[in-house]
Amino acid sequence: MNPMTTSEPVACTVNVAYGSQDPAGLPASIGVPFPRGMLNDPVTLTARSPSGERRPAAGRVLARHPDGSVRWCLVSFGAREAGSHEIKLDGPPVIAESAMTLTETNGVWMLDNGRLRLTVCETGPGVLGELVCDGYSYLTTPENLQFVVDDAATRYESCRVVRVMEQSPLRVRLRVEGAHHRPDGNRCLNYRLDIELWAGWPTVRLDYHYFNLEPGQPAQTIRKIAFDTAWNLGEETERHFLQRSHGLFYVSRHVLNPDPVAIAADFEHADPHVEDPAMLLDDVEYPFYLNPPLVWTHDWLGVGDGHHAVYARMEDFCTAKPNRLTSTANRLAVEVWPSTAEPLDLPQGRSRRQTLTLAFVAHETGEANSNRLPGAPIQASLDMAALLQAPIYEGRACASPEWIAYCGEFRQDKVLPAGRHLRIEANLSSFMRLDMPVTKFDVGDTDSDYNNSYALSSVSLVRPLAGAPELPRIFPRSQPTQTYIDCHEPVWTNNEYDIIHAFCSELMRTGRFELWHTLRLIARHNIEVDFLHYSDHRWLHRATPAHSVRHTTTGAYPSHFWTQGLLEYYCLTGDPDALEVACALGEKIIENFTDPAIRAKLWGFNREIGWPILALACLVDITGELRFQQLLDEMVAFVVGFDRGGYRGALPYIAGANGRANLTRQFLDSFAGTSGGAPMMEGIEIYADMTGRAEVGEWLARFSHDLADEMLNAAREGKVSSPALALAIGYERTGDRRFLELMTLLLDVAYWNTPGIDGGATVKWVAMSYRGFTRLLGHAGRHGMLDRYEYPGWRALSQRDPAPTGEDGLAFQRLPTNFPIEP
Repeated sequence: MNPMTTSEPVACTVNVAYGSQDPAGLPASIGVPFPRGMLNDPVTLTARSPSGERRPAAGRVLARHPDGSVRWCLVSFGAREAGSHEIKLDGPPVIAESAMTLTETNGVWMLDNGRLRLTVCETGPGVLGELVCDGYSYLTTPENLQFVVDDAATRYESCRVVRVMEQSPLRVRLRVEGAHHRPDGNRCLNYRLDIELWAGWPTVRLDYHYFNLEPGQPAQTIRKIAFDTAWNLGEETERHFLQRSHGLFYVSRHVLNPDPVAIAADFEHADPHVEDPAMLLDDVEYPFYLNPPLVWTHDWLGVGDGHHAVYARMEDFCTAKPNRLTSTANRLAVEVWPSTAEPLDLPQGRSRRQTLTLAFVAHETGEANSNRLPGAPIQASLDMAALLQAPIYEGRACASPEWIAYCGEFRQDKVLPAGRHLRIEANLSSFMRLDMPVTKFDVGDTDSDYNNSYALSSVSLVRPLAGAPELPRIFPRSQPTQTYIDCHEPVWTNNEYDIIHAFCSELMRTGRFELWHTLRLIARHNIEVDFLHYSDHRWLHRATPAHSVRHTTTGAYPSHFWTQGLLEYYCLTGDPDALEVACALGEKIIENFTDPAIRAKLWGFNREIGWPILALACLVDITGELRFQQLLDEMVAFVVGFDRGGYRGALPYIAGANGRANLTRQFLDSFAGTSGGAPMMEGIEIYADMTGRAEVGEWLARFSHDLADEMLNAAREGKVSSPALALAIGYERTGDRRFLELMTLLLDVAYWNTPGIDGGATVKWVAMSYRGFTRLLGHAGRHGMLDRYEYPGWRALSQRDPAPTGEDGLAFQRLPTNFPIEP
């Protein structure tokens, strides 16, 4: 993409939420775009802090422009302060005080960050051979650190594969791939373990990802999955944790307990808690109104001998239940599926990643400090929760929306700039939320209304809940009652209409840090749970089943393979798993359309081509891989050359499609949903920009006009359709004011005496409502069309800034993000 034209210079900046005065700085890592030809070698990058300090930075290329220059780069640096950091491309690089090193000798990889040194072994009884921090050896025997699945463990595997995922003076990330084996050599679940160190930090990050890839077994029953360790500590040890509410005034208190301790995240309490109140060593006599025992704690646990200590923490401890932390003697374990929970029924192809962090401290830096509560922003290494949180950089930084828009990436130069219209921003903020469960394999998704429709159409399509009565196959009065619906498991939406894209786009538009939490959960859920990493059934293998019970129990077909959001997430985070799954879905689309029997059922002017066009276009755009190009060329040629006027009958895959209406009207009636109209247009637009083919751009303009005609026809019948993306594309391609007038109609419906759009806090409806809407708002805002819907108070304040006139003579409002209010 070419950068947008602007009369004002735009700096390449990264906003950081927190900083640390530690010399190494708090780890920050974020994908940053660059215009074509600006950056060729990321080794020249540095970061200039708000106070002017030049910080060492590292870059990993994620995507390139056609000329070979860097398009997206994962920029990493240590932030010593919060705020806007300018990314500089020239000048001598800044050398880190404690630089990371990585060496490999005979299958043993050594990582050293100046304070912490560990070895990763390709063979032998342990993944880690040794671990030394600040001169003290915490791990001396490889068998003392293992990942366990029931009676299988990594200590019994003979070899494993090690790959370098990232290497720089600031950061090293290795990926270990292997399997848990039983003593007899039989395999039980594969795993990936990403091991990451940052320069100068006594903390190691472990991303543990387990997979059920066993053929011939629909599921496996697992009773325990754990990270189990025994550390080189003295004979007398104590467990260190925090009692969150202690005494009559609920003051936090550090607890040092010589006896065993277990901290659980389960469904009896909303927060982490000790399993036995006696573990608190709390001798206060509490009155009844304080609801003793006060068992609540935090998501970390340490074990030490008075001189050295090891601490462990699990990300999403309470967000993805159940989980458990335990310690006794010199042992410390993190149970990602607790032995105290019900047995886990793990379907074939299912996976799950848990992020663990370990911190190693000596007495002078690890003593209890009650002056600072864990969970606060990083300020000092004495805060154990903060120390353990340091390597969890996701959500800590955002590339500035102005820079992303300047680069023209992902059409962010077309959307509504954030902070200009209070009422619109409040509405967008309100519906960018999801009501997600906190269960291990369902967090990151939302329940759908398919329970109703599936229960009505066929009881066999949904799985009955345990103990549910036998249900009739034909319901009284042809409708299931709520009682019948409650007898079935939820039907999950499985990233319907690409909710990942909606949150990525809004994050790029606004730079709102709080969106990261939900975005990470929905993206990783799609990678780990929705995507089947293995299946005995060809059409489910390495594919994403559609809306289904247990996320896996229906068919997988191309209109439900979404790559756009995954590729955006990859560009923002550098997560290689997102790129892997996006490419696998592209390969599955090709496999579907190269099978003669399957292709005959899919091929047509419908959603089964509409969504794949967008999926393949995004893959070609970001990866540049030609393997996705041939089918994309064929699909676009088919759509552009299709005789829409001669089509008769109802479009397939659309419930209640009106076969008497023309094809364009049928697309309009479900434009952002099941017709596939919005993704088809967006995918063809990306294709037109990539190839420069004039006839494709002309088709987009014609189709936009035809949709506008049908929108007016529908309005005369009392039906207001919302082809927001078509109106935006139509205006951009033609400059016809008619599209602006139709935008006014949609805005009137949304905001005239109404609170605005409601996404319903569910995956499908939020994604469908968002797609194309901020782009429509962008054009409306630049032409002053949003002023009439604004709160009077905000409008009065904003009128302090003059409203320039657009190129076509229409006035539009240009407000600074932060404008002064005079006394």
